[in-house]
Amino acid sequence: MTKKFNKTYDEVLTQAFLFKSEFELDQSIFEDFSSRFAEPFAENFSELIEIADDIPTSDDDLNTQTELSHQLELKMEECRAHYQKLLLHIDFAWPNDDSKPKIFGSNLYPEARRVPAKFVDLLQEAYRDTNSDEYKSTLINAGFTESNIERIDELANELQGKLNAQHAFIKRTASRTNERTTAFNNVWEVMTQISNAAKLIFKDNPAKYEFYLLYPEGNYSGGGGGGGSTPIAAPSNFRYEFAERMIRWNSVSGATSYKLESSSDNTNWTVLFDGDGTEFYTGEILPEHVYLRIKSRNANGLSSPASLSIVYNLILNGPANLTHVPAMPGFTWNPVANATAYEVQLRDSTATDDDYINIYFGNSTQLYHADQVGTFYVRIRAWNNEGTSAWMLLAYVIAP
Repeated sequence: MTKKFNKTYDEVLTQAFLFKSEFELDQSIFEDFSSRFAEPFAENFSELIEIADDIPTSDDDLNTQTELSHQLELKMEECRAHYQKLLLHIDFAWPNDDSKPKIFGSNLYPEARRVPAKFVDLLQEAYRDTNSDEYKSTLINAGFTESNIERIDELANELQGKLNAQHAFIKRTASRTNERTTAFNNVWEVMTQISNAAKLIFKDNPAKYEFYLLYPEGNYSGGGGGGGSTPIAAPSNFRYEFAERMIRWNSVSGATSYKLESSSDNTNWTVLFDGDGTEFYTGEILPEHVYLRIKSRNANGLSSPASLSIVYNLILNGPANLTHVPAMPGFTWNPVANATAYEVQLRDSTATDDDYINIYFGNSTQLYHADQVGTFYVRIRAWNNEGTSAWMLLAYVIAP
């Protein structure tokens, strides 16, 4: 949806209220000029303004997004602290066994501690292991209590809830951008009708003529004014790091904050982030084609944007020869050309495809994984900065 005006939403709304008030005073003059301005013209105009005014502003959305991001980071910090507590008690329980922390996911922690979705997976795996008959009593005897174990599961659910709330809000915001543009376009169309008529009605009344102009005549250029100050530079090295779901950019000397926006059509933009950081976690894979732009800000205003167009080319082949190797125990697979990482997920035969859990993300072509009795399904896909391959599936059975 494209805006029909070269102003901010707030500027249009302010001008609409002024138009409405003045038009009500001049309505009889407009009606004499054309019957189209008779009621319910003014009533419909008022209703359109109210509809536009009721839609939350971009600032409201940004405030909500900032708060959701803050709440997510607070929960991440709580998860980090509790997982570190678990690692400490693993060391107490098995002081001379360097292999034990990896069973509880310590090798995944450096990445998971920065990426909420991966931290959820890590906590879920850690909860299953800490709650298993094989390890539970030893951990409790080492001081990691039953409530500590249950807290891992609670934190995984709470973190997923914060993540879901952020995802849902981002989707609603994108939808609301189209809703806002449509509403303000409707208001602008009515204002255009009034302005065009006023140019004829008040051609001999300079004050009225000027009041009803949508833009000042003779000096409107569609952009901002001068000022003479040296503009701040746009951020460099603007990039989307697919595997981590992170948008990042380099800091700019003198910048006090940065404004990050996204668009599906390179015309209508939604604010994703407005703050002093140099990265933004998207939470989920971005659409297959999305436009991004980032601007620096200082006391002189915003820089010109650094732009990024992301198109995923899902051309990776799936890893071939995924094999369960009981002697390891674990799995092996063939390397994939141009792949930078592999993601492995597992479920048992009683679960559904929605219940796969992540058991590995890295660049190795083998994975050590303790076997349990039962029928299991494992799947793997290749990754690089452009996207992922299709899933490759393997079923295997561990007899009692």
